[in-house]
Amino acid sequence: MKTLLSLAGQLVVSLGLAATWGRMLILSLLVLSLLTIPVTPASAQSATLTPKEVVEYALTLEKLEADMYSRAFTAIESGGLMSLPEPAKKAIMSYGQDEGMHVTDLSAVLTSLGGDPDAIAIPKNPNYDAILNRDPFNNPQDFLLALQYVEDTGVAAYKGQVQNLLAAGDAGKVVLAGALEIHTIEARHAAGVRYLRQTYYGADVRPWIRDASEVLFNENREGSNSPIPFSNEAFDGFATKDEVIALVGPILTEK
Repeated sequence: MKTLLSLAGQLVVSLGLAATWGRMLILSLLVLSLLTIPVTPASAQSATLTPKEVVEYALTLEKLEADMYSRAFTAIESGGLMSLPEPAKKAIMSYGQDEGMHVTDLSAVLTSLGGDPDAIAIPKNPNYDAILNRDPFNNPQDFLLALQYVEDTGVAAYKGQVQNLLAAGDAGKVVLAGALEIHTIEARHAAGVRYLRQTYYGADVRPWIRDASEVLFNENREGSNSPIPFSNEAFDGFATKDEVIALVGPILTEK
């Protein structure tokens, strides 16, 4: 749990980040202006969240992902993941560094919005066994499968907050620009993990989605009001906060 928010133009502390955010905001607004699909009201998906609440939610997920990668680093050095091929180890290290940067940037954004990043806490020992009903750090195949689920969830979670951020006006759109940056990274991670599973362990999976059964969430749900039939591998759905918490809730308990 691309991607699945270097988040704030003037809201964040650094002028360098502000420039990047400005470019991303312009790009995201241009894309949004070209869309003819009507925006689904946030109330049709889940509870309406403010930009601050969206960042708090995202930071919780990113802290969990960063922790999972941190534990993987330890298992790579002296545990059940030592047998990972060297290219896979390097990929996992890179992905974990990305998640750490996501935590850092989201923390800065939350502070700028009046929140307290330190108040966003995950258990000291999250119950990662809940993903596969066994310890995912005991062997590489289990770890990569569990990681695929987590990264897929992150991708869907960021998409699930688009309507809330659009509904929040300019402040929400600034946060959305950062969310898009992280969302694509989470998606790249998810594809990369699939590649590692296929290449090194012969898993019947590809970096791309081949059929609808591989999509974690679809958008054919009551109240989605979508004019597109999300019924095959060409479309990947969003996840509401309630749906994500239902999935990760068991992990967010002390082991």
